[in-house]
Amino acid sequence: MTPFRSSTRIFTALILGGAMSGAAWSQTGNDQDRKALAETAKAIALTINANTQRTPGAPIAFESATSHDNFVELRYVANDAAAFARLKASVDKVRLDKASYYCNDSRIAYLKQGVVMHEILLAPNRSDKLDFIFDRESCDSLPRPNLADPKTLADFAITVAKAENETTDKNSVFRIDRAVAHQGVVDERFIFSPQANRINIVGFFTGYYCSKYREFISQGLVFHHSFVLPDGSPVVDFTIDKSRC
Repeated sequence: MTPFRSSTRIFTALILGGAMSGAAWSQTGNDQDRKALAETAKAIALTINANTQRTPGAPIAFESATSHDNFVELRYVANDAAAFARLKASVDKVRLDKASYYCNDSRIAYLKQGVVMHEILLAPNRSDKLDFIFDRESCDSLPRPNLADPKTLADFAITVAKAENETTDKNSVFRIDRAVAHQGVVDERFIFSPQANRINIVGFFTGYYCSKYREFISQGLVFHHSFVLPDGSPVVDFTIDKSRC
């Protein structure tokens, strides 16, 4: 796992697409409803601040999460100009990938209530930025891919497992021991470094894989991840499928 890939996992797991106007906020129920929605947005921002690691100087670094009315604003800074350029060049794909991630049934509840996510990534010299808004209307415009047939899924799994094995970083704190394909499932075993921070592994990797392999997962590809310590002791075991992305 390169430093760029590691840092962008958190950022790309939050980039969004869509729009909700100020007028829509003013039309959202009565004063009591709006106050409750503002409190929900505030709670989300506080949770993100409490659970997102700050790494100043990282290629892409989290700065803050704040709220106002029904908006949750997340700010990042790209300390790596090349990383910023790559994201900007593929902005439409990133928007689609992350809209799909946030429109999943398990995450869309707050959006349906009227919460709006606003994501800002500043360029290294802060002269440019990527600016995205995501709300419930964004989900309505997403394409609905069909599930692939068993043979196609099996081919997907073989292709992805090969790619995962070839891109393994032996120095990563989450080193892939092996990735194996079988019947539309990519089974990956990771060696978890005892020195690594015990972050939310499930959420961290779900966000990354749902972004990187959204096209495959949306058609039925499944990832099974198991994390173990160097001595083989289990850490966590979970599955990423269409219902999680």
